[in-house]
Amino acid sequence: MAILLERRQSLRRRVFKGAKLFFQNYMMSVDCTIRNECDNGMQLLVDQDLMLPTEMTLLNRKEGTLAPVLMIWRHGNYMGVELDGDVEDVRASEKSHIRQLTTMLRS
Repeated sequence: MAILLERRQSLRRRVFKGAKLFFQNYMMSVDCTIRNECDNGMQLLVDQDLMLPTEMTLLNRKEGTLAPVLMIWRHGNYMGVELDGDVEDVRASEKSHIRQLTTMLRS
């Protein structure tokens, strides 16, 4: 029997949060669900038939945050991403195109 080693640097928290991935300079987007998260990344549930780039921006619709992410792995409907920069509150952004994302947030 194989033993799987935990490679995470911080503890994983199970969650169920609506999210949206943006790519191609915010011209394309897909809905997804955050299934678990840790300090530097998360596991997403996505449509397995979609071709996605490695670099994307993730909108956490529950928390109202936007963060650049890198796809680290993908297996079927699940994908692991790593945070690749600062997390930004869309409601307080100085950029008008980012503030417009507030219409996609869930209260």
